[in-house]
Amino acid sequence: MDPIIRPAQFSDAEQIWEIRNEPASLAVAANPEAIPLAKHVAWFENKYSKPQNNFCFVAEIDGKVIGYCRFDSEGDHYLNSIAVSSSMHGNGIGTLLLGQSIEQLRTDKPIHAEVRKHNLASVKIFERNGFKKISEDEENFYYQLTPI
Repeated sequence: MDPIIRPAQFSDAEQIWEIRNEPASLAVAANPEAIPLAKHVAWFENKYSKPQNNFCFVAEIDGKVIGYCRFDSEGDHYLNSIAVSSSMHGNGIGTLLLGQSIEQLRTDKPIHAEVRKHNLASVKIFERNGFKKISEDEENFYYQLTPI
């Protein structure tokens, strides 16, 4: 069954938190520390529940959030973050989630992503969705997608 890709709602915050704090997610996160639920919920509400220039989409199967894709406004571009539940890894969910989220975002701003070099699954997800590597450092690749 293919997931539904839709804008995140405040009621998704706890399921997003669960994915964000999975060991597989923490191993590749910019901030590898587990985040307390109350702190995450307050952050999520402030960042995504109010009309701003930040967007979050989720992949859902049978009412269960199995992944999320964030676009945080950084002035002239968006910074992307994506995670898929470890129970769904290897099923193409990340590629689908990122691609459909970009379609729903409908932006003319470039989208940037920072990917840990050892996170080969994410490297493939971004490259399959047309992102180009623009630089790298010791730990990360930096990608950009420039809308047409």
